[in-house]
Amino acid sequence: MSVATLDRVDDALGRRVSMRPLALLRIPIGLIALVHLWPFLDDARHGVQYRDTFYEPYASWYPELSRGAYGVLLGVGAVAAVCMTLGLLTRLACAVTFGVVAYNLFLSTTHVHSNRAFLTIVLAGLAVAPCGRELSLDAWLRGRRGLPPLDKLAPAWPLLLLRFEDVTVYAASGLSKLLDPDWFGGTVTWLRVVHTRRQLEASPLPAWVTDLLLERGFHTYAAKVIVLTELFIAVGLCFRRTRVAAVMVAVCFHVAIQLTASVEVFSYLAIATLLIWLDPSPPAREPDSPSPSSA
Repeated sequence: MSVATLDRVDDALGRRVSMRPLALLRIPIGLIALVHLWPFLDDARHGVQYRDTFYEPYASWYPELSRGAYGVLLGVGAVAAVCMTLGLLTRLACAVTFGVVAYNLFLSTTHVHSNRAFLTIVLAGLAVAPCGRELSLDAWLRGRRGLPPLDKLAPAWPLLLLRFEDVTVYAASGLSKLLDPDWFGGTVTWLRVVHTRRQLEASPLPAWVTDLLLERGFHTYAAKVIVLTELFIAVGLCFRRTRVAAVMVAVCFHVAIQLTASVEVFSYLAIATLLIWLDPSPPAREPDSPSPSSA
């Protein structure tokens, strides 16, 4: 890689831009983190923990807390997630929420799922970004005290890295399915729908749609549409001209997934992260700074 290329990358990562997209993202992500932690916390309240069923430590050296301390930690994480959404002690709340979710993720290999890893990465990005300087109780309280507002511009690297992660999720998912004959042939999608048949039949979908989704032949073609859709979203998000279309397709895509499959918080998380593709608001952007959407 040439020095000139490295300089351009450095300039892009260090360019000061509005943190409003991340401030907007912080609000739903706190709620999503709470929804993610709640089943663990609810089980802990009733005396049930991961150690009471089959589990495999992610690493032999990974520290495990006592039952009581583990329950307290989950409670702290839930409170921090609420504070994160409200924007109260935002930097601390984001850091604590990330820490609790990440710690819980690696307690057992049975906890590790792609949607949980994605949530952990998004929380890490928000934890290192000044995303509480606006749209937060912190900013409101600062104004009530008569203090001047904090600078809403910051280096672009947290925003750009989260955008890179978002694109990677779609690209990796689409490519892996493209290379998997069972996925590309429709076997995987058909079996998933069969396993969630009760949820599908209880959904607001018309009966004819439910019957169609349960047909094996339908999935031969539907799987290919899914793969191409994910690849289109991955590529479309990278370019300004196709970004709006990619975002619209992504929203419809995840709504369809939520109606037909059990994917924990992934659908809500994926839709929420589309907020990072919003351009910073013009009043908060430096006059001579190029938009991060061109990155």
